[in-house]
Amino acid sequence: MGAPVSALAEAVKPEGDKRRLFLVIADDTPDALLRVLGVANVQQARLRALTAQPDGAGLSIRLELDDQGDDRAQVLAARLSACPSVRGVGFGWR
Repeated sequence: MGAPVSALAEAVKPEGDKRRLFLVIADDTPDALLRVLGVANVQQARLRALTAQPDGAGLSIRLELDDQGDDRAQVLAARLSACPSVRGVGFGWR
């Protein structure tokens, strides 16, 4: 009997393709994006995609990062939340 389909899917999927998506809402200030990126840098997160755009009175920042596990994602979300100018953080799988 063959391997379960989920095991085959995991074997086919390259390890580097696992990503986390972080959505950050920040004040629209000149340094908000750099502050958010600085936190990701200190946490040694590997950035794969980035979008940032004004959203009403704030700034909407979308970070796509290589997955480093649940614990690291929660730590990064907590550090981003504590960052000055950040109003909210959400994260999940891409």
